[in-house]
Amino acid sequence: MAGPAVQKLPQTTKRAPQFGTATQKDVQPFIGLMQILHAEPNASAYARLLAKDTKDEDRLMLAHVFEEMAVLVRHGLIVEDLLFDAFALDHYWDELKGAVKAVRKKTGNDKLCENFELAAGVATMYREARPVKH
Repeated sequence: MAGPAVQKLPQTTKRAPQFGTATQKDVQPFIGLMQILHAEPNASAYARLLAKDTKDEDRLMLAHVFEEMAVLVRHGLIVEDLLFDAFALDHYWDELKGAVKAVRKKTGNDKLCENFELAAGVATMYREARPVKH
């Protein structure tokens, strides 16, 4: 008799974020992310997120932008240093996870924004390993 069609993958351990890896080649992709986030309609929603005053319509849109950023990091197309130093993904996840989880439940899509969620965990480690710069 054949085994199950779906096998459970082994649990992976959390890894520490990488430091000091940004180079000149990372500048252009980083500027591209900044342009996306600081142009409308994202700019106003992002400003409200920073002020902890998001609207319902902001939350999923922003979560998806951070998901896309996290995918770039996960695939090594932009280095963690730049993303985690510039954006508080862990704080943003805390603010947006309720909306993401509600849509996951509603749609049955447990993969929605999973890279954003994973990046938020690494961003927390990054923040804890780096002192405040003042």
